[in-house]
Amino acid sequence: MEVALLGPEGTYTHQAADQYFSDYGYTPTFYSTITDIFDSDIETAIIAFENSLGGGVEGMIDLLRERYITITGEQILEIDHCLLSRESDFEAIERVRSHPQALTQCKSLIQEHGWETVEASSTAKAASEVGANEAALASPLAGTVHGLNVLGEGVQDTKSNATRFLILNGPMDEENDKTSLILDPPEDRPGQLHSILGSFSGHEINLSYIQSRPTKRELGDYYFYIEAEIDQESEAFGKARQCLETYTAVDVLGSYPSANHP
Repeated sequence: MEVALLGPEGTYTHQAADQYFSDYGYTPTFYSTITDIFDSDIETAIIAFENSLGGGVEGMIDLLRERYITITGEQILEIDHCLLSRESDFEAIERVRSHPQALTQCKSLIQEHGWETVEASSTAKAASEVGANEAALASPLAGTVHGLNVLGEGVQDTKSNATRFLILNGPMDEENDKTSLILDPPEDRPGQLHSILGSFSGHEINLSYIQSRPTKRELGDYYFYIEAEIDQESEAFGKARQCLETYTAVDVLGSYPSANHP
C-alpha cells in the first residue's frame, strides 16, 4: 500500500504513519506541501489535523471540504522532541535548528543554554541540515534516519503535547464510533446554530469537535466541520441527519474508529 504524507523522511507524520500502517506493509511517498498530497495520484494519505498545544492545522478543514475524500481513521501521536546532534555532548552545541513551533515548545532548554536558533521548514528538515556545533529538535525517527546522537529526550517545556492525524481513503473498519461531517447552512438566521446542535443533543449524540470556517462566498458566511461520537450507520445518526437537513446541507466525510490516547 502506497501512502502520501508530508516529508521529508523522519517527520512526525512519518512516525504516525509507521504506527498506523504497521500491519499493512505500506510504502511512504513524501510530498513537500499538503496541497501536493491532495493533488497526488496516491489514493491513501495521512495528514496532521490538530495539536493539543497549537490547535487545528491551518487550512486543513477547507481542503477536506473542497476535495473528494473519505476519512477512514485517525492516529494520535505523543510529540516527544529529541535534541539530536553529530556532537556527543551539550557543551559543543552553539545553535539549534527546528520548525518554529518546536523551537517555541522547547524555549526553556534553549534559553537555559543560550543557544542561537535557526528556523527550518520542518523538524525532519532541521535534522537533515545539522552541522558542526549544532543540534536539531526533531523526532526520534529523524535521529535514526540521519544517524544523529540523541543528547536529550522529551526536551519540550510541556509534556502533554500530542498531535492527531487523519487517515484519508485508507482501509475501512467495520466497527466505527466517530463520524466527521460538513454542515453548510443555506442562509443565516437567528438560532440556527442552536437548532443544529439540538439535532445532535436531541438524539443523545455527543460532539467531540466543532469548528466554523468562512465559506468564501461573502463576509460573515460560515460552514461547520463537526465530529460526532457515533457511526453514521446507526439509527440515532440517521434520525439526527433528517433533522439536520431541515436546517443545513449535510456532507458526511466518513465514519471511523476513534483513536486511543497514548
